[in-house]
Amino acid sequence: MEVTETKDERLKVWTMGDVLASVKYPLWTAWRFVVNFPLAVRNTRIILAIFARTVLVGSRAVRVLRAKKHQSWSPRTRGRYVWTVAKHFWARWVLARVEARMEVVGVDRVDWSKPHVVVSNHQSTLDIFPLIAYIPDGRFVAKKELLAFPVIGRACREGAQIIIDRQNHEQAMRAIRDGMRAWPSCNLIFFAEGTRTRDGRLKPFKKGAFAIAREMKLPIVPVAITGTYAALPKGSLLRLRRCPRFRVEFGDEIPSSGEVADLTERTREIILAMIERRDERAAAAA
Repeated sequence: MEVTETKDERLKVWTMGDVLASVKYPLWTAWRFVVNFPLAVRNTRIILAIFARTVLVGSRAVRVLRAKKHQSWSPRTRGRYVWTVAKHFWARWVLARVEARMEVVGVDRVDWSKPHVVVSNHQSTLDIFPLIAYIPDGRFVAKKELLAFPVIGRACREGAQIIIDRQNHEQAMRAIRDGMRAWPSCNLIFFAEGTRTRDGRLKPFKKGAFAIAREMKLPIVPVAITGTYAALPKGSLLRLRRCPRFRVEFGDEIPSSGEVADLTERTREIILAMIERRDERAAAAA
């Protein structure tokens, strides 16, 4: 689903808040070199390596997708191609590059031969990598701002990912419905909080994922990701910890019958319980 900008959006006048935001990150980056120079240098090398890998893998995938247009690849074929490339040549590579120590629990609880709505918490930018690495096949419901990112935006657009405008509920739901009609057998992945947490705590869930699950009669798979916030909080690329520990726990499938509000709260409670169990074990081991 393509999202286009209006003329007014392209001609947006910067406010004082925009100006401050534009200088905040360069100043913050310089400060990280003052606070911990060796770690900042290490992380700069890692970030540049990930950027280069993203450009290399993403550009090749986009070229293949564009070359195959005349063969009328279906959304399913395009989506599965992008997911396979991302899994084997990007996500797993990134996890290895940041030296992540992975613990994956419950992935065998899920019958991956059928489609699901996968609902995850969102602690960090790093969350996308274990989801791609360990879910056999899927597609993200991504915000339209992602299209502005070089290479990744083009890969999402060409690779049948579902792009939504978070400020336009009607467009978002229509894009998801259209995407599921075009590729009904996929696993649809949502970060139900809508954005990354700023303090590590689980935010309230938005209801869109659960409305779609109920409408499409798809079971819900709750996923709890922990350790990524401690490794890389929002807005802090140069604070990436050495050898972080990540845990990804897949819960039992939840039938999508019942009211949307009840499904939303039940799924959130299950994910919160998985997060708290992990925190309790970590505290006991400390």
